Amino acid sequence: MLEIYEIVWRNENVTGYLEYNTKTDKFQAYLKDRENPNPRGLFGILKISDVVEDSRVRLYISDCVVPKTRENIDDILKHLGMGEYNQWEIYKKNMGVNVSDYASIRFYNCLLYTSDAADDKA
Repeated sequence: MLEIYEIVWRNENVTGYLEYNTKTDKFQAYLKDRENPNPRGLFGILKISDVVEDSRVRLYISDCVVPKTRENIDDILKHLGMGEYNQWEIYKKNMGVNVSDYASIRFYNCLLYTSDAADDKA
């Protein structure tokens, strides 16, 4: 299944899309507006590319969420309604918001689809 999220800058402008493929456990982000360096700076690519690969997306997400080694992580997970630590799930529960940047994500549910049937035919 492919989950698609809008990348929102300053809670108003959609500056790109974040995809997560649940079957392959891979991320990819597509950024718009080459004149605006954000959120390119968040992913560390600046104006080099409009596509952000899995490793850069994962690095960004890991910078946005509480680390697994935090002293009271069990209390934080309980507060979030989670039984185990999962960076992506924590990131989604916080809508991608953190105190060090202006980006957030919004689930773009009309683009959620499964490709299992197509994958099975291949």
